[in-house]
Amino acid sequence: MGKVTADQVSLRAIFRFEVSEDNVKGYLDSPDQGLKDLTLDKVWTIQDSVFVDATNSLNAGIIYKGRFLPGDSVIDGLWGGALSLRLSRTDYVFTPKTNLNPEVEGYKIIKLIKSSPIKDQQATGLCWDFATTSFIETEAIRLGKSPVVLSPVFFVTPTYIDKAEKYIRMNGKSYFGPGDLTFSVLSAYKKYGAIPQSVYSGKKDSSFRYDHRKMDKALLEKVKYYVKSGRGNMTAEGYRKDINEILSGNVGKAPDTFTYQQKQYTPKSFAKEMVGINPDDYIEITSFSHHPFYSKFILEMESNWNNNYYLNLPLNDFSKVVDYALLHDHSVCWDGDIYEGFNNGFAVLNVNNKVITQEIRQTAFDNYTTVDVHNMHIIGIAENNNGERFYIVKNSSSQWNCGGYLYMSKEYLLLKTISVMVNENAIPKEIMDQLL
Repeated sequence: MGKVTADQVSLRAIFRFEVSEDNVKGYLDSPDQGLKDLTLDKVWTIQDSVFVDATNSLNAGIIYKGRFLPGDSVIDGLWGGALSLRLSRTDYVFTPKTNLNPEVEGYKIIKLIKSSPIKDQQATGLCWDFATTSFIETEAIRLGKSPVVLSPVFFVTPTYIDKAEKYIRMNGKSYFGPGDLTFSVLSAYKKYGAIPQSVYSGKKDSSFRYDHRKMDKALLEKVKYYVKSGRGNMTAEGYRKDINEILSGNVGKAPDTFTYQQKQYTPKSFAKEMVGINPDDYIEITSFSHHPFYSKFILEMESNWNNNYYLNLPLNDFSKVVDYALLHDHSVCWDGDIYEGFNNGFAVLNVNNKVITQEIRQTAFDNYTTVDVHNMHIIGIAENNNGERFYIVKNSSSQWNCGGYLYMSKEYLLLKTISVMVNENAIPKEIMDQLL
């Protein structure tokens, strides 16, 4: 652990190196920024020097170069090529804050929708999956079903296989990675059904921690191999089989039939009887002025690999839909940006009292200051002592020091949201009447 100082601000950095045979894996924690388990692309040593590359994981290139000094494991080096950072061995373990209670002192809950337990995606890029699964569970409760905890990992295999095929068919010009959108979960649910977590967890054993980093790397290498070397020497059946083998070797194979509460089900029959949602009843909504309002368009972002359509509403109507949905017992699935003001159980803009207009929102999307980074699940509304509105959000990741429940300000939602998903019945009639 060491401290790096810039502009009179010091931040602690913790590098964790795991050495096995000739391989070194690296992870970075930044306690003062609430960040944990950030995977580093590559760590290597040359004689008495160590190098840390974060080109892809942090978009930062070589972030550290250091030299081992004689004595007790001290590495004297440079952060980003310019800032001094001396690392010393430490026993300190950074544990991000996790809120397991939706109530926060000093805030009054206006509306709280009954939902399922908090989920933890751990070392995966499955926020889209965990958030949407929580949303589906909550919708089942709204429809009068008994609460059930579903397996998010059940939706992973069909999504990755379809995404791999699209990548290969597009000659590598389509997105392929762990990130995705709510559409993929609903698509897998519609085609294959659902399975309870107690039947299929996607873990090797109950003590196993979700960690898909090796799997994601193997999958990316495989699809790249087919794009580069598969000409005249591959079939769709063949590469789908290869992708499936990598997945099943890491997350296991879901059963075709299973027993739940002393009754036998298939995933399809379980979804129909125990969950009961119709995936065609849900709609993704956004608000951007570069397309006509009150109509649908394909949102231009990397993770929208399947060219899904979003309903485009003016910002005021977009805001009305979120509030109307929550106040009428419909939860909201959220997709947006967490790079600003996201820490310690809150998502609040760094600039106070900022009025978010359509133009400000559009500019943030156009210049990449609002990007598709994370998915979460909104289940309620709260107010502070000044009557300012906050949204109660379930977050499946503790990496950003906001695990469990967090409070998101109204301004943050208006600026940093890419899209929300709601049941179509959660859209006010006066807005539906204006759709083209």
